[in-house]
Amino acid sequence: MRKRGIIGTLLLLVYLAGVGLFTGPSLAQIFLGRLPQPRLELIPFADMISFVNIAGNIALLFPLGLFLPLFWRWFERAGRTIGWCFGTSLSIELIQLVAGGVTSADDLLLNTLGGALGFAAARLLMRACPKLAPTGEGRAEWAAPLVCWIVIIAASTISDLLILW
Repeated sequence: MRKRGIIGTLLLLVYLAGVGLFTGPSLAQIFLGRLPQPRLELIPFADMISFVNIAGNIALLFPLGLFLPLFWRWFERAGRTIGWCFGTSLSIELIQLVAGGVTSADDLLLNTLGGALGFAAARLLMRACPKLAPTGEGRAEWAAPLVCWIVIIAASTISDLLILW
């Protein structure tokens, strides 16, 4: 992995750790049976209550949409980056569903929109300064972000277990 990939991976780990801490319940709560009552909201645009809710959900995955194409060439296509942001948001919502909390279709849509806006910002940055565009690496560039997300989920679960025991 090149220096740029290492920097991207470290930045992504720090960002995803923040997302993991911010978005709520961990898997440790599942294992220990200490779950709040889950709430499922599947009707789109039904619970967009405030500007803060809307802006917060868009802002949550904006950095992911920005980082992915700036550090890994595999994410230079909008569909790949937006799909990755959708998958990340879906995994957050599913964890919240299982671990108690609010699982909302609005969150999924707004998080994905934030990732798409981040991708658009990355494309604008790379057009303005072509040196920001990553050069080709391997075909498995998608693996670093996936490993980062798995590490964050595992680390938050382990840390919660250590705190609770």
